Amino acid sequence: MANTAKSHSVKSASGNSKKSSSNSTARTKTANTSRSASPKSSSRKTSAPVQPEPESDSLFRKFATSRAAMPLIFIGAVILITGIDLLISWNKYDMFFKILGFEILIAVVIWVILTLVFSGRKNKNTDSVPSEDEV
Repeated sequence: MANTAKSHSVKSASGNSKKSSSNSTARTKTANTSRSASPKSSSRKTSAPVQPEPESDSLFRKFATSRAAMPLIFIGAVILITGIDLLISWNKYDMFFKILGFEILIAVVIWVILTLVFSGRKNKNTDSVPSEDEV
């Protein structure tokens, strides 16, 4: 069969442009390599290429999971809220402190509610799981 492929490529090369002769020689090369391939090379496993993560995404994740993230976020939030309060009050200090006091009261109430809710959930989870002493 290799002889027919070669003769076919010669015929097409003489009648057509260079493009068709290169295509036919490429076909004969792939046909020859697929026939001469050993069983060992055909049993090779291929894996998908690994896509690297974008650098900015990994840096943000590293920062978010670090111990420094929570204090920096808290400081940033305090500065942002104080700045917004100053803009709203237009340097009228009595109005600024009333707004700030109201915001602090709301934050304390929300903190107490969340503390009670999450401590109640922890107590329910520990009651349902038997301890080592009971077993």
